[in-house]
Amino acid sequence: MTTNEEKQLGRAKNAVLSFLENRLIVPKIYLDAEWGGQKVDVLAIERDGVGDVHAVLLFPRKYSAEGRLDIESQQKTADDLITRFSSIPANYKYIGGVDVEDSHFVAMFRIGINERLFSPDFIGRIGLLHIDTSTEDDPRINYRLGAERFRAKIAKLADEYVQQHEADWEIRA
Repeated sequence: MTTNEEKQLGRAKNAVLSFLENRLIVPKIYLDAEWGGQKVDVLAIERDGVGDVHAVLLFPRKYSAEGRLDIESQQKTADDLITRFSSIPANYKYIGGVDVEDSHFVAMFRIGINERLFSPDFIGRIGLLHIDTSTEDDPRINYRLGAERFRAKIAKLADEYVQQHEADWEIRA
């Protein structure tokens, strides 16, 4: 049986896929990808698999056992995602907040840990996407903080990945 969180995350992944499909040039997009030794919720490689790599980690709304929003747990998850991104090779990195109150989501990443969104040399910043799947309509994505390009020498890794994995979405000629 599918849980509400699984449904929420599935819809969010599909929304991110559509978001990247519309923003990138001829992307190959992979869901639940094993990339650079880490699980990435959505991975996109531009220019038919030979361009920039975009990685997205999703950040779902969390509740306590009593059904209340668990702010402490969410802050820990936010910190963990930023730490995980330090070892994920990608040109552009995004954290997608799924059904997290928008103002809380933005504040969580901007207050106190804003510098952690940048690479140590400040060449590259993690972008923030707010994803609303709470309606029966199509999920909405708000681009809350732009991603900035990270240094990444990953052409060989991308070439091998594209050769060994079938994309979940790509343009077919």
